[in-house]
Amino acid sequence: MRQSWQYLLKSFWLSPWFIALPVALTVIFFLPDVFSKYTLETVKSGPVNKPGGFEYYDDLDGDGNSEQIVLFNDSEGKAAVKILDHKGFIADHFYFTGKIVPKSGSLVAGPYGPTGQRGIFLLTKSNDSILLQGISPTAANKTLFHDQLLTCLEAGNAENDYTLGTMLLADLDRDGTKEIITGVMAGFQAKPRFLFTYDLNSSKLKKTPPAVVIQGITDTTDLDGDGFPELTGPTYSIDNNQGRFNIPFDDDSAWLIVYNRDLEFFFPPVGFPGKYIVFETVVTKRFGKPYLFALQDPKAKGTGTPKLMLFNASGKFIRERTLDCDPMHENHYLIRSDELEGRIFLLHEQGILEEIDTNLQVVGRRVVKEAAIAIATPMDVDGDGRMEYLFWGDESAAIIVTEPDFSNPVAMNNPFGRSGLHFQSIREKGKRAKLYVQGENQRVICAYEPNPLYYFRFPAYVTVYLFIVGFVMLAQYLQRRRTRQLVDARKKISEMQLLLLNQQLDPHFTFNAINTISASIMDEKPEEANRNLMSLSRLMRSFVRHTDTLSRTLAEELDFLQNYLTLMHSRMKAIFAYQIEIGEEVDLNVEVPRMIVQIFAENAVKHGLKPLNEGGNLKVSVHQRGDRVTIDIRDNGIGRKEAGRSGEHGTGKGMAIIDQTVKIINQFNQKKIGYQITDLEDDRSNPAGTLVSITIPVGMNYCLAKS
Repeated sequence: MRQSWQYLLKSFWLSPWFIALPVALTVIFFLPDVFSKYTLETVKSGPVNKPGGFEYYDDLDGDGNSEQIVLFNDSEGKAAVKILDHKGFIADHFYFTGKIVPKSGSLVAGPYGPTGQRGIFLLTKSNDSILLQGISPTAANKTLFHDQLLTCLEAGNAENDYTLGTMLLADLDRDGTKEIITGVMAGFQAKPRFLFTYDLNSSKLKKTPPAVVIQGITDTTDLDGDGFPELTGPTYSIDNNQGRFNIPFDDDSAWLIVYNRDLEFFFPPVGFPGKYIVFETVVTKRFGKPYLFALQDPKAKGTGTPKLMLFNASGKFIRERTLDCDPMHENHYLIRSDELEGRIFLLHEQGILEEIDTNLQVVGRRVVKEAAIAIATPMDVDGDGRMEYLFWGDESAAIIVTEPDFSNPVAMNNPFGRSGLHFQSIREKGKRAKLYVQGENQRVICAYEPNPLYYFRFPAYVTVYLFIVGFVMLAQYLQRRRTRQLVDARKKISEMQLLLLNQQLDPHFTFNAINTISASIMDEKPEEANRNLMSLSRLMRSFVRHTDTLSRTLAEELDFLQNYLTLMHSRMKAIFAYQIEIGEEVDLNVEVPRMIVQIFAENAVKHGLKPLNEGGNLKVSVHQRGDRVTIDIRDNGIGRKEAGRSGEHGTGKGMAIIDQTVKIINQFNQKKIGYQITDLEDDRSNPAGTLVSITIPVGMNYCLAKS
């Protein structure tokens, strides 16, 4: 039964249907990506509307079409916003105090009021002042507020030695009107650095407590279940302060910081000392319980290795796991997929996404094809209300869009190289939204559409598979025809090689036997010489009787061994004694290879026992267990290592013959003959002889020409 299963498995592995499968999969893998579920193609490209400016898109009037919002400095150097409708006609112009802040995060547009009113909120810079501006282009009073002073920059901040936090709109106090959230982070000067919220109803500006830590806000989630969100985001230990300002929460450390809606600390910040460490925080809930997942990612040598960390909603440390990677050559990002029930993913380079559980262990793995040194950004690219993911990076050659579960990635060439990218979604009533990408003063508009060829992928793949199956069948047919022509010649050659080996063996043994008889004659022991001559005669008759065979019965092999040991013992009586033990269960009619026992016994006598000069012992034990015969040849000689050092190793010709014989016989049999040589040692680890254990399966085929 077992053999039939093995035959069926072997037939399956060698069938053209199986062989063609990995080949077909490889071919399909390298086929042009024409069967992807979506396509991402450029439909328009060219320069931006205003050089040095930024373009944003939002459906300001609620007609289902996105208006174009152009942020730029006009000819007088004043900050301006120009609004164009979906047909490209100018709908409105707005001018503000100061100049635009030349950063893509300096403007946000979207709904802010309880009835869906939409506004545009932006930052401008007038001399050393950073101002907040707010307009609602479709309202009766279009100016919501203007010139709200946020901060004054230090003299050392120069023109661009500061960054802006991600600008968000979120209803923090649950009054139906969203607050504006962002921040100003100075660079080398280390001041000013703060986050703020602005309440449109009360015109109240709230700022974070004094600190010089570099931080941002990227998430608003209710951690304590009171119905009001807490604010979390990344921090960075840039170490620019270096003790100049005696303010808590220095930038020589990264920090775990969570704020309440009033921008007060939700719990005391937790510091992680070290220069150039990015500390990223993501909030999620598991079984209704909130957790803070954190990624500590060093960006300089000597500051440790990246770590995943887990905290509870009160900032209490739970556990951590060190990531096995080179922090200098690999970036990481944490992603929370709201489409996948808030599951947390760790994004590695090369587009590898690992799902992380609350034990910080990897419980799933996905690969986003072609996403090299990538950053993931959620965005409703096609306007269906679900957040797709954009993957891109400064050194990535592609922009990739995936579905919300990171499946079905589709890529397009990144035409902007290493420059920072600015993404927007353009809505068009009755149609799928388009993706807007800006790099410096150039832009492309891309269509992310379902691919009609996607549904033909399986018929195409089946066609490829069947073609390869046919090719494999043809190759196997030609191979079988050629094999049939060669197999008989190969078997005959193998049999001739074995017969030749046995012819080489016979003279080798005869020389040893004649030396033994000669020694008896020289010692004037005619009776012993006659007895030895008779033993040699029986051995020679055995040679002649089996000269054209590769095997003989176990009884004949042991009889041959008995005659051989009689001759050798007669010559070296004082040196060794021998025993042959045969178990009652042994079937003496089992066929075994010729000389397989004698060669090992001869080696034991000549190279192991003879150097002892006296006290040697050779024991041959034969047993049978099921369908296998085991022959143990044990001696108490000097061992193989000592024999080699003293020059007693011999030529090795006998062992070479046995090795070749066993190898060729095994080649034509499913079951295999095997032997193992063990060096024996005493209690003090001194050499104590050699054990050879030979295993011969019952039913071996020795007639190779017919196998």
